[in-house]
Amino acid sequence: YWPGLPDGALAPDYSGIRPKICGPGEPAADFMISGPQAHRIPGLVNLFGIESPGLTSSLALGEEVLTLLELGS
Repeated sequence: YWPGLPDGALAPDYSGIRPKICGPGEPAADFMISGPQAHRIPGLVNLFGIESPGLTSSLALGEEVLTLLELGS
């Protein structure tokens, strides 16, 4: 709460938890994809640990998500 903050100075944005799939002091791990068959929730695909390599492979990740959703339906 900032009473002196002018109207329009803030804009909504995403906020949330960014999980890591390795603990402190452990070597970096690749990302993990968890589809409906793993957690039994139809239509939900979790992508954990997506960082720079994930951005490079975003088209392949999208294809994998589509495949998981098709298998889960």
